[in-house]
Amino acid sequence: MPYIISFVWYPLSATKPVTERYLETIKKMPVPSIIKRLVLAASAATKEGIEVINVDEVKKEDMWEGTNYNSKFLLEFKDIEGVTFHVRNFSTLPEALKILGMG
Repeated sequence: MPYIISFVWYPLSATKPVTERYLETIKKMPVPSIIKRLVLAASAATKEGIEVINVDEVKKEDMWEGTNYNSKFLLEFKDIEGVTFHVRNFSTLPEALKILGMG
């Protein structure tokens, strides 16, 4: 099954508003049942601030809906200064080999 990985970056000064917004948003927009969240908010402190990733597993036919959910969820943070994000879709090795005609 493919993965949806969400990357979020924000400055240390935004930690409190980001955390508060996350708690509000997850109540308003709970993770749908099509998504199996494998990694929840794995975080790392960097010299630029905080980097956070979520890793979700979805069925191939649910990829668009899962990506759409993650994008809409992260758009809830758009007004917090310094917050940036990126949502990417990844294939497993067997899926990638199949795409290449090698699997």
